Amino acid sequence: MNLTMKNSKRYTLLAFAALLSLSSCKKKFEEPSAPAPLPSSSVITIDSIKKQYAAYYSPTATPTSAFKFKDDATLYCTVTADEASGNLYKSVFVRDNTGAIQLKLVNPGGLAVGDSLMINLNGVILNDYGKLIQLDSINIEKKIRKISSGRTVIPTKVTMGMLLANLPFWESKLIRLDSVEFDNGSKNVPYADAVNKQSVDQLLKNANGQTMVVRSSGYSNFAAAPIPCGKGSLVAIVGQFEGDIQLTLRSATEVNFTGGNCPILMKNFNDNIASGGWSVMYPTTTATTNPSGSINWGIGSFSNRFYAIISNYQNFSNKACESWLISPPINLSNTNNPVLSFSNAYKFTGPPLQAMISTNYTAGTDPNLATWTNFTFTLSNGNYAWANSGNLSLAAYKQNNVYIAFKYTGTATNGSTWQVDDVAILEN
Repeated sequence: MNLTMKNSKRYTLLAFAALLSLSSCKKKFEEPSAPAPLPSSSVITIDSIKKQYAAYYSPTATPTSAFKFKDDATLYCTVTADEASGNLYKSVFVRDNTGAIQLKLVNPGGLAVGDSLMINLNGVILNDYGKLIQLDSINIEKKIRKISSGRTVIPTKVTMGMLLANLPFWESKLIRLDSVEFDNGSKNVPYADAVNKQSVDQLLKNANGQTMVVRSSGYSNFAAAPIPCGKGSLVAIVGQFEGDIQLTLRSATEVNFTGGNCPILMKNFNDNIASGGWSVMYPTTTATTNPSGSINWGIGSFSNRFYAIISNYQNFSNKACESWLISPPINLSNTNNPVLSFSNAYKFTGPPLQAMISTNYTAGTDPNLATWTNFTFTLSNGNYAWANSGNLSLAAYKQNNVYIAFKYTGTATNGSTWQVDDVAILEN
C-alpha cells in the first residue's frame, strides 16, 4: 500500500470519528408531551363546565378556594377567537356543540381560529373575571393537544335584543350583529388609546335605541384606527363585566360599515375639557358668577367612560353660580341638514342644564353679552342615568361662527351634579 492511500484512509477515519463525536454531544429535540386521549366516559362539555361553576359558586355556597378539576376530563372544542390582532392577550375563546367559554393561558400564542382542540382539564381552575366564566391558567404544552387546524368558524347572527334578553346563553359566543352603528361620540375616533396602551369602551347602537359596549385594547393592531361613521354588520365575541355586555372584536376588518357622514363637530371628553377649542366661561355681568373660581366644568369618569361634569356642592355646601361650557366656532355654511346631539345625566335637585346656540358670541367674552337660543332636548331621568338628547335641528343656523354652549346654574340652597358626553354635530 502506498503512502497516498494510507493518508487517505487515515483522514477518512478521523472525519468519521469527528462526526461521531459531534452526534454524541448534540441533544435530541423533544416535543412537549401532550395529554393522552381519555376514554369517552371522561369527556366533558362546556355546558357541563358552566353548570359546575354555577353550583360551586352559587349565592348560597361559601367556597373557600377556587374550583379546580381534580380528575381527568377531556374537553373537545374549536377556537373561535385568538390573539392575532392583539385585542386578546393570553386568552382565546372556544366553543363546542353546547356553548362557548374563555380560556386564560399561562403563555401567549400557539392557538388560532379554526384549531380543533382536546383539552385535559385535570388541575385546571374554573373561575370568572367580572362574572365572565373562564377556564384559568391553562398550560398549552401540558394540557392542550391540537387535533386539526383550519376548521370554518361561522358567527351566529343575532340581534341586540336577543343578547340583552339572555346574556348567559350568549356569553363567550361568536356573533354577528346587522344594521348597527357606533354612537356619535364614537364615530371617527380611535378604537382605543394606542399611545398610552389603554383599553377604551365605545358605544354601539341599533335603530331601536338599544346599546352595548365594544371594548378594545390599546395593544390591538387596530387601536389607532378611526371607527367608521356608517352602519352595517359587526362580528364579535360576547363578553360581560359585572352583568354589562362587552363585545370584543377579533379584528377591525370585521366591522363592515358603509355610508354615513362623520361628525362635523365631536367632543367625547376622553382627554381634557379644553381640547378642540372648548372653553369654560363665567359671566361678569350678573351677581351669580363663579365663587372663588371653584365651580368649574371638569372631566369625570366611571366604568371607563369619560365625560364633562360640574357640581356646585363644594366644601359641604351649595354655592350660587353660573358656569358655561362653550364650543369652538363652528362653520355650518356648507351643510345640508345639520343636527346636534349629546348625552346627559344628573343627580340631586337643582336647576336643569341648558343647551344653547348663538351666532353672535365672541370667544373669550362674557357669554351673557351674546344672544343665545335654548334647545328643547330629552333630559336624563336622574340618578346618573344617561339619556340622549335626540337630534336637535340646526337647519336655521347654516352659517359660519356658530357656538354651542351648556349653561349650568346652581343656587345657595340646591344644585344638581350634571354630566355631558358625546357632543356631536353631524348631517342628519
